[in-house]
Amino acid sequence: MKRVFIFLGKGGVGKTTSSASLSFWLAERGEKVFWFSVDPAHNISDIVGVKDLSQPKNIYKNLYAQEVDVESYLKSFLEETVFKIKSIYKYLKVSGLESIFDIMRLSPGMEESAILYAIYDRLKTVESDYVVIDTPPTGLTLRILALPNINIKWINALKHWRLKILDRRSMVAHVKGEDYLEDASLTPQDDKVIEELESHLDKMRFLEDIFTNRALTKKILVLNQDRLSLSESERILNTLRELGMDVDLILINKWGLCNITEDEINRVFYGKEKVVLPFLEHKFSLSRDDLLFLAEGWAERLI
Repeated sequence: MKRVFIFLGKGGVGKTTSSASLSFWLAERGEKVFWFSVDPAHNISDIVGVKDLSQPKNIYKNLYAQEVDVESYLKSFLEETVFKIKSIYKYLKVSGLESIFDIMRLSPGMEESAILYAIYDRLKTVESDYVVIDTPPTGLTLRILALPNINIKWINALKHWRLKILDRRSMVAHVKGEDYLEDASLTPQDDKVIEELESHLDKMRFLEDIFTNRALTKKILVLNQDRLSLSESERILNTLRELGMDVDLILINKWGLCNITEDEINRVFYGKEKVVLPFLEHKFSLSRDDLLFLAEGWAERLI
């Protein structure tokens, strides 16, 4: 069973650096690790010095890295959706769906859905024992984590109404004959819509289990020693609780740059395990040794 590590936090606090530290630390121990980013900013390549990480690439020992191209994934996601709609409703001669690609692409929730399915694909297909996920800034990540539960409720509601439609069709077919409805399905077993809904439901249940299973999945909250970072981190913590989740470790990165006291941090994160990471002065880029150094003292706790 894969172990999953999700790094959370506002933009610029050091999520990518922290996820890199854990990834290299695990690889140094001989573990097979898959480290990927769904952050459109794509900072992994900057850290490892590899220009093209659009596909999984072996960057160190058994460590593979990838930066998911969210825009390309969204396009593929929409094309597949349109293809399935045309296939399912071919008897209605559905056409012109390609013309609304741009509208669909910009619709609320589409980016989050694309990222969610990208995470699903990688969790399902990679063979590594450890998966490290570098996420987008706070708002987008929280919506992604909330989506499986929301989608499960929506899909169940859609299934309920689809079954009612099939029941009405069966009644019509009983009275007027099955030929009256031409190629329209009459039972759940033959219905492509039910089949598609069940497929999506299985994926959402899988992701919901991954996101909420604290034995397999660890969430690491990264923040800096400033008031804005502390405030946003508190919001992350509260939202996760509403979603039935929690953080497993808090990394206070670049300690010493600002003046938020330990007492203030302890008040917000009372009872949570916290680790202070030093600010490495005069470091425009971090070496592998730097990353391994930053992982000392907290990576072991997650494992």
